Amino acid sequence: MSNPVVRANAAAKGLLHRQRARRSWLDHLVHAGGHYNRVQGDLLASGVTYYVFLALFPVLLLLASIAGLVLRGDPLLQEQLTTAVRDAVPGSTGADLAEQVTGAISSATAFGLIGLAGFLFVGLGAMDKVRVGMDIVWRGRPDPPDFLADRLKDLVALLGLGAAGAASIALTTTATTASSRLLDLLGIAEVPGFFLLTGGVAIALAVAGDVLVFLWLLKGVPGNPFRIRQLLPGAVFGAVGFEVLKLVGNWYLSIIDSNVTAQALGGIVGVLVWINVVARFAFYTASWTATIPAIERARLG
Repeated sequence: MSNPVVRANAAAKGLLHRQRARRSWLDHLVHAGGHYNRVQGDLLASGVTYYVFLALFPVLLLLASIAGLVLRGDPLLQEQLTTAVRDAVPGSTGADLAEQVTGAISSATAFGLIGLAGFLFVGLGAMDKVRVGMDIVWRGRPDPPDFLADRLKDLVALLGLGAAGAASIALTTTATTASSRLLDLLGIAEVPGFFLLTGGVAIALAVAGDVLVFLWLLKGVPGNPFRIRQLLPGAVFGAVGFEVLKLVGNWYLSIIDSNVTAQALGGIVGVLVWINVVARFAFYTASWTATIPAIERARLG
C-alpha cells in the first residue's frame, strides 16, 4: 500500500491539472507562478523591500513639500493629500507619515531639501533593484552593467514612477473633492445609502490611479517592446490586486497594533512585511503579464 501522503499529493496534482484544463484563468495564474519561481521573484523582492523602506520617508517628504508649495492656499486639498497617504500605507505607520506630510507642507523648503537628498540617494538604489528585477522577469537577465547609463535609467524610472504616483493621487484627490462638492450642491449627500455610490466611485478612482503606476512599472521601468494595449490587462490585474492587498494590510497591521508583543517593535516590522508582499506581488504581476503570449499560443495551438 502506498504512502497516504504520496496518494494525497498525487490526487491534489491530478485535481489541479483537471481544473487548469477547464479554467484558463487558473492555468494562467499557475503558469505565472512557475515563471515567478524560475526568476527567483522572492529574492528580487527582498532587495526591493530594503531600499523601498529606506526611501519611504524622504520620498514622502519631498512629495509633501512640493505639494505644500502648490496647495499652501487650499486646506481642503491638503487634507485630501494626507488622507491619501494615510490610506496608501496601512496601520499606525500611515498615520505617522500623514503627520510628517502635514509638517512638511508647513515647512516646504527645508523638508524639500532633505527629501530631495534622500530621494536621490536611496530612491535610485530602490529603482536599480526594481529595474534589474523587471529585466530578469521579462528577458531572463539584466543588461550588462554600465554605471552612468544605469543611473540615468534609474533616474528616469524614478521620476516616471513619481509622476505616475502623483497623477494617481491627483486623480483620486481631485475627483473625490469635485464629487463631494457636486453632491453638496445637489443636496443629496445625506441621502440614505448614497455612501455606497460615493464609496464605489472612490474605489474605482483608486484602481484607475493604480493602473497608471503599474503601467509604468511594466513599460517604463524595464523598457520592454510590448505596447501599452498589450500591457493594460496586466496593469489592471496589478491595480485590483494592490487594492486587495491594501485592505488585507490594514487588517493585518490593526492586529499587530493591538498585540502587546508586537508593539515593542511598533509598526516597523508590519510595514516591512507589507512592502515585501507588495514587491512580490509587483514581480508576480510582471510574470503574469509576461506569460500572456505563451498562454495565448497554448490556447490557439
